[in-house]
Amino acid sequence: MSEAVAELLNGYRALSEADRDLFDASLHAVESDFDSEFHAELDRRVEAVGNGTAVLVDGEEAFRQIREHLRRNRGTITT
Repeated sequence: MSEAVAELLNGYRALSEADRDLFDASLHAVESDFDSEFHAELDRRVEAVGNGTAVLVDGEEAFRQIREHLRRNRGTITT
């Protein structure tokens, strides 16, 4: 378990029961906002990683690509 996950779990465990219930309810509310297309895409990507067909990019390269995309598209609104 990563240090970040351990820290999150410890914080969650430190909450009162009422706060944990509120936190859990908020997660379920957010989850219900996602549509089925999002879940289908997520399932497809998880499967691709699991079966080795996904092309994975390390974090540094991913952020470089994101910065480049934002630089090229600054001021452009897409829908």
